[in-house]
Amino acid sequence: MIELLNCGAFSFAKDSTRENEDAFLLPSPYEDGYIFAVADGVGSYGGAKEAAKTAIRILSELGKSEFLKPELVLNLIKNEIKESMQGGLDKAKAATTLSYCFINNDYLHVIHVGDTRVYAKSGLKLKLLTKDHTQHQELLDDGLYTKKELVSLPGKNMLTAAISGALSIRYQYIKIPFDDLVSEDQTIMLVIMSDGAYHFWEHRPRFSANTMSNASSFATNMHKRIQRLGPNDDHSLIAASFKRASNN
Repeated sequence: MIELLNCGAFSFAKDSTRENEDAFLLPSPYEDGYIFAVADGVGSYGGAKEAAKTAIRILSELGKSEFLKPELVLNLIKNEIKESMQGGLDKAKAATTLSYCFINNDYLHVIHVGDTRVYAKSGLKLKLLTKDHTQHQELLDDGLYTKKELVSLPGKNMLTAAISGALSIRYQYIKIPFDDLVSEDQTIMLVIMSDGAYHFWEHRPRFSANTMSNASSFATNMHKRIQRLGPNDDHSLIAASFKRASNN
């Protein structure tokens, strides 16, 4: 079995005048492991909040044999969003991003759609595991521009994939052996962030050794940083540390 050591999380709207269109699932035990997730409703369309909550609700109702089948899960969410938004023309294009992790003694499984991000702690840094489904990322992948050149171009946050009744399903699936991620103290720290949170990490991707050694401390300090600098979007984060449970 695997053991959850500690966890820190937050999810807030950009400011008090608007609703939070993010939703999340805290690390929850499922059979021989844990599942957790962050969804970010696409705010340019009506129904964003409902779409994100739908994604998280469906995940919370599934069993391991189901949520390790990405196409099944994502199509369930897509169809539920499509059905729930029927009759509302302003919500016909309701969409959400979603990144969820399942971890057990053997593997980390990551299913990812959109521009939420999943990181794994590596030393005093975070290693990005997912790839953004954005216009900028596709231009970078195609070799048309460098990262430096993309800084001055529009389209940084323009999604090329999301879960919506109006879109076909595109996703990234990653399966990484537990032993490939474990640190010297035999633990794994994983972090999921919506774009409103990781913007503040990527701007200055460092904390003290003490902060980086504890998932709860990491989440607390990330929230303090965002509040100090001023949120630019809804912002959600889950940080969780795991280790293999003792056989005793």
